Amino acid sequence: MFEITALTKRHMLRFLRDRSAVFTSLLSVLILLTLYFLFIGRSYISDPSMDAFTDGFKTYLVVGVLMGGVLVVNTLSLSLGMMGNIVLDLEQDRLDAFLVTPVKRYKIIVSYFLAAILVSAVLTLVMWGLTILYVGIFAGYWYAFRTIVVTSLLVVFFTFISCSFMILLTTVLKSVNAYGTLAGVLGTLVGFIAGIYMPLYVLGTAMTQVSSLLPFTHMTILLRGVLLEHPYELLNTMLPPEAVASIQLFYGTNEIGLMGMNLSMFWMMVIAAVLALLSLFVSYRRMTRKVNR
Repeated sequence: MFEITALTKRHMLRFLRDRSAVFTSLLSVLILLTLYFLFIGRSYISDPSMDAFTDGFKTYLVVGVLMGGVLVVNTLSLSLGMMGNIVLDLEQDRLDAFLVTPVKRYKIIVSYFLAAILVSAVLTLVMWGLTILYVGIFAGYWYAFRTIVVTSLLVVFFTFISCSFMILLTTVLKSVNAYGTLAGVLGTLVGFIAGIYMPLYVLGTAMTQVSSLLPFTHMTILLRGVLLEHPYELLNTMLPPEAVASIQLFYGTNEIGLMGMNLSMFWMMVIAAVLALLSLFVSYRRMTRKVNR
């Protein structure tokens, strides 16, 4: 256990001390936040039916839509950023220093995964905490305790899924250059495909079915639904059901199933968890082969 703890600490400190790596990992989130504040956010409150609402309530709505996507992208981009340790250690033959010690190989591999989960989860939870304060101070609405707890648990669960997929993706890469290219575009690409930058219904039926193959799409829908649960309750007292249903479609909180099949969100999360575990198993096998070379 001591070896895993020491190695995990080493990976975490190495990443956090590299400011460029941290910035690159947060780049997709920064781009998304910029686009929302400059352009996209206005489109979610531009409907004439919104004119009667206070600015605070509009902020409450927009932040729910925004952070439902940002927190998901954050778990992905930070996980991939942390996995850069694997690529660098393999590229620069730093693993050789570990292999000449009595530390077992599986502990080395586990330490990378634990470091990625811890850093990604903690930083994403910090962002969630700042969101709570922002909404409370500037919008005048405070998230319910249940919403805070459920969202925090979902962030941890989503971090596990993201880390599992990212470590598998990292084991496929063979150079630092390939990793850098992927890290620069993956978060933004997933943001578009998963309906984070724009509503899925705008992309059409075919694109929606493609998006349904991505776990990140369903993660975004689920998280937005949790964050917008109370705002929707308030909307139901202000607008007719048809108008609320239209807003829910536009905000991207309706479940889309899988390739046209009507699967509930529960089963989509079960499938995502199973795929994550399978990714971990394949990653372990691939990493073991690389370490043994």
